[in-house]
Amino acid sequence: MKAIKIKIVVALAFIFQTISCMDLNELNVNPNSPVTVSSNYILTYVLTNTAKTYKSLGDHKTGVAGAMQYNQMGTNDGMPEVNQYFWTSGSWGGYYDILRNVAIIHDKSITENNKFFEAISLTLRAFLYGALTDLFGDVPYSESLHATQGIYFSRYDDQKEIYKGVLADLKSAETLLGDPAISNYKISASADVLYNGDPVKWRKFVNSLRMRYSMRLINKKADMSALGVDIVAEFNSALAQAFASNGDNAVVNYLGTTANNSAKGGLLNTSNPEYQTKPCKTLVDKLKSYSDPRLHRWAIPVQTKWDFNATVSSDVTVKNWFGETFSVKILPTTNTALDTSFYVGLPANIALFDAQGYNKGTGPAFAQPERSPYISYLHSRFRANSETYIKMDLMMYSEVEFLLAEAAQRGGFSVSDPETHYKNGIVASLSRWGITDGSNGFNFASYYLNPKVGYSGASNKLERILDQKWISLFLNVESWFDYRRTGYPALITGPVTQYGAAIPLRFIYPVPSQDPKYLVNYNAAIAKLEVTSFVPTGQSKDHNYSRMWLLQGTGKPY
Repeated sequence: MKAIKIKIVVALAFIFQTISCMDLNELNVNPNSPVTVSSNYILTYVLTNTAKTYKSLGDHKTGVAGAMQYNQMGTNDGMPEVNQYFWTSGSWGGYYDILRNVAIIHDKSITENNKFFEAISLTLRAFLYGALTDLFGDVPYSESLHATQGIYFSRYDDQKEIYKGVLADLKSAETLLGDPAISNYKISASADVLYNGDPVKWRKFVNSLRMRYSMRLINKKADMSALGVDIVAEFNSALAQAFASNGDNAVVNYLGTTANNSAKGGLLNTSNPEYQTKPCKTLVDKLKSYSDPRLHRWAIPVQTKWDFNATVSSDVTVKNWFGETFSVKILPTTNTALDTSFYVGLPANIALFDAQGYNKGTGPAFAQPERSPYISYLHSRFRANSETYIKMDLMMYSEVEFLLAEAAQRGGFSVSDPETHYKNGIVASLSRWGITDGSNGFNFASYYLNPKVGYSGASNKLERILDQKWISLFLNVESWFDYRRTGYPALITGPVTQYGAAIPLRFIYPVPSQDPKYLVNYNAAIAKLEVTSFVPTGQSKDHNYSRMWLLQGTGKPY
């Protein structure tokens, strides 16, 4: 999978873009250049690029979105990666570019004695290194960013040591932010595009991340205990100060004024509207079976609908849950192989020819292959430069509630009543997409009575929690991380995948330098990977289907 290349982003105003790009680059590469740029300016750069980089991992038209069956591609554009899991070498240069700037903020916070900036730098360092090890496994960590000390070829630290460091940084940040004296240390509200300089919000973010990473390591409790890390205690100590409402969500908004600060589907970032990106049938059918209004936020009705009861073609106007209207042509059919719903998703992992003709039957041809009228499009908001509900989500309140539900269901944590937390997670996700009880005719009690939604009747309650969490994490990489450690949701791959009927487990390392000093570290890292049966004989262990330490010995996800 390819990660986006990081560029300077306008976040405060166009002035930042025009005056500081060169300065920041010089700070990264020239240790003799005086550090004169305020941490406030650097913070804006770090936050916007962190948000863009993280969002890019699971956004539509990515391998992760395809693997988690949120999207599929209806044409050859992006199909190998998204539909068939042909993931090439990953990229981490952007992460380390951001981390260099985080290090500047951290170093300045120590010399200037600004505890607030110190806490933020620790939080962002944990977030970025956490993401790197989540994606690749062992990565350069303790020796990274040390070129000025003569370390040009960093060793790849053991994944468990990196997770230990991530939790340690977050715990240190919590200590700083929990001190009432933190209010004495100021940062510019306009520079902090995440929380407007509010230390209370930052503290909640820190503790929510502690919960995320504690649960990430649930299958490795014994290994982490041997390192002196009690992940249950970490989780328990964080939950009281974690997110408590959607007002706490860690999100960065798109401005929509330049390509750099716009959503990827908008015309500032693509020359043609991305109609080739389709909602996946797995997600669409599940939302339909739940009568879930989030479907109407994410997709639109087909332009041509098949109907068993029709005898002649006709044109109708349909209205979705939110009052938006759409013109639909009704065509009669007796072909039971066709999907006669107003909302039709593209099945996962089917061949190009089948995808382009899916659900067409004997209907009229269409000129542009990406504009099949027989399959739903993603909602137009995904083709906008900026939009109310399209944000760069780093973490949401709904995730915290689902973490609490999972902890209560598993037992052994200082949390009880999994059903209440499960319901809270669903309500929070609905609210995130502008859906509240009583609005537009939505009744949560009726929704929850659906036997496929309610908690008490579920035969596998952990699966039920993770199912709704997967929906709530629409187009977010976190659902893939959950899938890897739990096997839920129980996604079934289609007929055309690159390496067999399974979902990839990791990103391949960036193409290695051929310098022997680099290769010795790279080879040591890949030697610790564990191949699965989906890695072809004779191929490198540095493969999408190899298990990193986090998954070894867990039997998950397969």
